[in-house]
This record gives sequence, structure tokens and C-alpha cells, in this order.
Amino acid sequence: MVRQLPEAVTDQLQSEFKAFLKTRPDLGPADLAQYTTLAESTVRTWLRGDIPGGYEVCEEMRRVLEQARAGDILQPGGGEAAVVTENVTQRVRRVTRTGKFYETQTVKRISEVLDYCAEQCAIGVVTADFGVGKTEAVKAWRRRNTGKVDSFVFEFEAFSSVDKRYFMVAVMSQMGLTVRGNWQNAGLAFQTVVEHLRKNPCLLIFDQCETLRPQICQIIRQIWDRTHAEGVGVVMLSAPILMARLMAGKMVDLGALTSRVGIWAPLSGLTRPEMAAIVKQEGFADVEPEAFELWFKACAGSMRRVMRSVDLLKARHQGKRISEKTIAGVAGMLWGMSLGTAA
Repeated sequence: MVRQLPEAVTDQLQSEFKAFLKTRPDLGPADLAQYTTLAESTVRTWLRGDIPGGYEVCEEMRRVLEQARAGDILQPGGGEAAVVTENVTQRVRRVTRTGKFYETQTVKRISEVLDYCAEQCAIGVVTADFGVGKTEAVKAWRRRNTGKVDSFVFEFEAFSSVDKRYFMVAVMSQMGLTVRGNWQNAGLAFQTVVEHLRKNPCLLIFDQCETLRPQICQIIRQIWDRTHAEGVGVVMLSAPILMARLMAGKMVDLGALTSRVGIWAPLSGLTRPEMAAIVKQEGFADVEPEAFELWFKACAGSMRRVMRSVDLLKARHQGKRISEKTIAGVAGMLWGMSLGTAA
């Protein structure tokens, strides 16, 4: 006889798995199953929610999740590089705030990667969904390290992420450099940037890397190859899809970069305890438990969504009880989401 767990327990575990796999799109049921006694088909069916799974199945899956979160198994890059993740078990009573900026675990982990890459002249890859605070975390780190660590931030957009000439000229221009000869020559721009970095080493921070073409990844790798001995480190910030592309390893350009990554940080964003603490600190003391769960689901780890919803709730519902209907209305107004509520 299969021992069943309460449906709420199974649903919570499946929800945690979905959140984890969202940060690791390079993993699938086969990767998870190899660390269990379960068949791949059982893992796949359980993850889809088609079977509730008994006590034994859930315990196997819980163990795999805890080990993967801790970095003991299924590390990005085959375990040859350091890995940092959020501590999802940490008890949170208050989140440090400066102005509108909250220092969440995601922010702390990104700071650790930036510190590591600056000190070790390494390549680091930070992946997390849109809105969790990657860009703001970099700004905060740079403010704290003004005068201590030289850094250069380049934010990719539709043109520089696909055109190597445009990319190199844009980097060169942002560094305040000029190139002899034809300014449109990407090779000359590349050499100019490399020579500059050898004389003026710094931490290169590339943001919004999820749309990079393989040839741009190759250029970043080649810049690091030619300058890390002089003190240049690289940090790439991206949505989770970049990790899946790098781990696929089917293209030489991407494989060459992946093999040089010294630290990975697959992050999931705002945790439930952190969001609960922030909601309380923002002055919302009367929130129905069901409403908070719906709110957390709607925000999906995004600090941007949390703060936008907080601003709207302050404007229209300050001092009032926050119900499921209230949150459903906010989600529909801000993000066009249709959230089911309990009858």
C-alpha cells in the first residue's frame, strides 16, 4: 500500500521544484531521476502533477531538491566551478532596506559573485528571471566599492547583442577610446579594448546577456583570455535561458566560454519569507493568508512586481484588510493576470 501525503504537502513540494527548475532550464527529468531510485517516467509524471506520488516518491524528490539547492549534485558546468544559490531555509524577520532598495538574498549572492570575480579575475554567470533585482544589485555593489574596485558595466540591447562590430565599437566608445583607421573595423576595436584593459584592468559586467549570439559570447571569452592575467574579471547577468544554452555545449563558441566559467549563480529571486518580511515592513499588517499566497504567486520572485504592487496598494488600500479579491484586482490591473480566488 502506497503511503499518501496530504495534497497540500505534495503541491508545495511540486511548486518548489517548479521554481527551482525555472532557474535551471538545463535540467530535465532524466537529470533528476539519476539521483533517485525512481524511473525517469515517474519523475516526469510527478513533476507535471499527473500523479500525487506516495510518501516514498515525495521523499526521494525532496532529497534531490535539497541536495541540488545545496550544490551537492547537478552543479552547472559539471561541478568544476563554484556555485552560489540562495539559502531558502533561512528564517527571515526583516530585510535590510536603503531607500526603496531591499538587500535580499539574491542581492547578497550577486555581490558575492562580483567580489569573487573581481578578486580572482574569473568569469561568473548570474542567471535569474526578469525583475528580481540583478541590475539594482550591481548598482548597489558599485556604490559600496567606489574607489576600491574599478568596474565597467555594459548593458546589451537588440543591436549590440547580435552584431560583433556594433558590440565592439559600442564598448570602445563607452570606455572613451578611439581607434586608428576605420572605426567600423571590429578587429581594430577589439585590439584597442584589449590593450586598454591590459593597462587598466577592471571587472567587466555585462547585463541582459540572454539574447547574445554565440559570436558575441566568443568575443567576451577572447577579451578575458587576453586580459585576465593582468587582472580583468567578467560577470554576465542574464535570464535563466542563458544557462541552458551554455550547458547544451553544441556550439564551439559557447562551449569555449562555458569551460572558463569560474562561478555560477542560478538564482530564483525573492523567497516567500523575504516577501512576507517586506510586506510587513511596508506597513501591510492585515493580509489574509490566502491573499498573501496569491500575491506571492503573482509576483513570482520579482522584486519589481512586489514594489509596483506595494505602491498601488498604498495608494488605494492603505490601512485596509488585504483580501484575495484585492490581490486579484492588483494583478489584473498591473500585469493583465487573471488569478483564480477561493469562493
